[in-house]
Amino acid sequence: MNGMELSRQYFSDVAAPRLKSGFPDLYGRLSAGLVGNGSECFGYDDALSRDHDWGVDFFIWVTAGDREAISNLRKWKAALIEEMPPEYPRTRSEYGARIGVMTTGDFYISLIGCPEGPDDIPGWRRIPEENLAMATNGEVFIDNAGAFTATRERLLRYYPEDIRRKKLAARCMAIAQTGQYNLDRCFKRRDWVTYKTVLARFTDSVIGAVFLLNRVFRPYYKWAYRRMTELPVLGGQIGGHLARIARSDGDGGEIFEENKSDIDEICALLVRELQRQRLALSDDWFLTTQGEEIQHSIQDGFLRSLPAQYE
Repeated sequence: MNGMELSRQYFSDVAAPRLKSGFPDLYGRLSAGLVGNGSECFGYDDALSRDHDWGVDFFIWVTAGDREAISNLRKWKAALIEEMPPEYPRTRSEYGARIGVMTTGDFYISLIGCPEGPDDIPGWRRIPEENLAMATNGEVFIDNAGAFTATRERLLRYYPEDIRRKKLAARCMAIAQTGQYNLDRCFKRRDWVTYKTVLARFTDSVIGAVFLLNRVFRPYYKWAYRRMTELPVLGGQIGGHLARIARSDGDGGEIFEENKSDIDEICALLVRELQRQRLALSDDWFLTTQGEEIQHSIQDGFLRSLPAQYE
């Protein structure tokens, strides 16, 4: 019982025919779907998701020129759900996302701050990556005007290459600083709080690097690991090593060696993939080398001038 499947079915069987008959002159310019904030938009909702902000719902998107139709469409949608309620109507909490009727441009502005996607490097850098993930997840049920999909496809073409390289350089530097350098020092000092912090930061940086290598936007942290394991480039392999690190417990040398073994394997996998994608050529085991290589390959003068560890 998946929220996306239920919403798609309700829209197709119940809403779409009535929307078409109720707004015959407008229907040819309407878009609809379920995209954005919520586990169901990533396809990850389960029994635990159903206690709040879950159930059947859908957006209706209109063109900017049809803005005056929003009020009538909102009334129509509310009446439809009241008269023909789905088996699992959406529950709403105080902090949950509101799913309703709006222009295509307003929807994208609400998530990424611009109606048709950023058009320069500063614009891309201002948008949190998880918001880009929300703007491109879910499903579009209909897109009769084509505008919604046009922006969506533009975003799905991913970051400009210089931004991808800048982010990868920073990830390489962070991976080296945490897992390859500071973990050993924390173990020798018996500083277990910082030891666990280092492992967490290493894990986060590795997950970020895998998304960049796959050219896929990383979602909200709750779903980042799960989504990473589904990615074709290194997702499953690295996911297994990160799971072993997460399950490790204790403060003995054996646990440390196990952690280091997984870290070494992860770093070796990353180095090989960076080489395969011609992002870095060095075989150096310490990823600061690859980070600097990637940094120096950036064409944009401002991004190249930043320290390698900065995004």
